[in-house]
Amino acid sequence: MEDLQIKLGIIDLGYRETSDSVTSISEIIDYAVEAENYGFSRFWLAEHHYTHIQNHPYTNPDILISLIAGSTERIKIASAGTSINLYTPYATVSTYKLLNNLFYDRIALGLSKGIPDSTYIQNACNVDRNNNFSKFQDNFREIIDLLENEEENLQSKSVLIPPYKGLKPELWHLSTSFNTFHKTVDINMNHCISVFHNFGQDIHNLGFDKDHINRSSQEFYSIHERKPGLTISLAIILEDTLSVAKEKVENLEMEAKKNSVDPFIIIPSTIDTLQELLQKWQQDFGIHEFIIYDLAPTNDEKINNLKKISEKFSLSV
Repeated sequence: MEDLQIKLGIIDLGYRETSDSVTSISEIIDYAVEAENYGFSRFWLAEHHYTHIQNHPYTNPDILISLIAGSTERIKIASAGTSINLYTPYATVSTYKLLNNLFYDRIALGLSKGIPDSTYIQNACNVDRNNNFSKFQDNFREIIDLLENEEENLQSKSVLIPPYKGLKPELWHLSTSFNTFHKTVDINMNHCISVFHNFGQDIHNLGFDKDHINRSSQEFYSIHERKPGLTISLAIILEDTLSVAKEKVENLEMEAKKNSVDPFIIIPSTIDTLQELLQKWQQDFGIHEFIIYDLAPTNDEKINNLKKISEKFSLSV
């Protein structure tokens, strides 16, 4: 069996229980800096337009991504993902191509079809909820075209996205399964599966097929002459005992339901059970990189967990 060290990244949704919005921004930057110091591979920021969290620090992460990139040196940073139906493909590509060249090849763009619940925001952004998926596909294709056909678009459409002939941002197809992996193969994207978004997944029986993943990866390599980036993202509560972790997960699920929000699938964990789970997934699926969403409520707890995870998985070695 291929013996590769597990790589770990972090995804952050921004919320800090005891901090106001502006303080949370500083804490997110500190969290990203510590993630780099502790050897994590990636730091991803989700886009969310919450109405039930009044101290949430941001909606679109683009500005924050640039601040984090300027405060770090090595870690790869991404949106996970950008709600591309809220913006023109031209605006999205212009932002992420420039960022990826300012911060040499460290910026990635995750593509999401999610839209805000707010009718006001939908109307302001000209989003048609009944036609959302079709619009996502159109925007998706246009983003790919703008990045992949630079010379042709300059000549035929008078479109130039600076820097001309510059580095394209790494693209991630964000999904909840491998059923859409064929799209990743076709268009030279990387693929991340979220197992914490609650769309009927069974966390104990994910249903991924290692042979299918391997075949698709080989097909990808034959077309694009590189291995695709493959990750699984998961949400955890990390405690010293499972009983405490389970109790905290139950409390979070009740709070989500009280706010009429679909609860995430959160895995109660100790540092040992987290290692066991990710080693099992590595063996079962042939995937060697995982993106962790830590639901610890304060920044100090999140940073302390970075240290524990880094030491357990030997990330800094």
